[in-house]
Amino acid sequence: MDRELALLSLCYLFFAIPLAYMDSRKFRISLPFLCAGFVTIILCRFVVLSMPLVPVCKNLVFALLSSGLIYGCTRVLTDGGLGLGDVFFGLFSALYTGFYMNIIATFFAALLGVMYYLLLALVQRHKKKQIVHRPVFAIPFVPFIASASVLTMLLFFVIA
Repeated sequence: MDRELALLSLCYLFFAIPLAYMDSRKFRISLPFLCAGFVTIILCRFVVLSMPLVPVCKNLVFALLSSGLIYGCTRVLTDGGLGLGDVFFGLFSALYTGFYMNIIATFFAALLGVMYYLLLALVQRHKKKQIVHRPVFAIPFVPFIASASVLTMLLFFVIA
């Protein structure tokens, strides 16, 4: 299991790191590169790792549905504040983490994003030295989704 998780993580990181960098620099990600990541993770799970088809498929379908629901609803509720690339990357991360780990990873991603936002607000407030301040920042969310997914899988590896 250790080798399988390491190989799956390497496949994920091969795509997640460049996409997180793109998102943090341009607030956009390459959808063709992300599609290549989808194919790679699926091939890695079923062909290279020879995981059992039915249980893994059921887990991945639930992971994709839950991730699509969470990120899709967040996109609608924030009136497009969460980008479509973030939603697609959330689906990509769901393929990596699986159903239960995806829920935990999504929570960690939100927590990391809020902590980063509060840090930016604090820095901005001290920069301008204003008492009343309503910061409006654009935050790339892909780095937080990627970090949270890897953190969740590492915690799973340590616990299991």
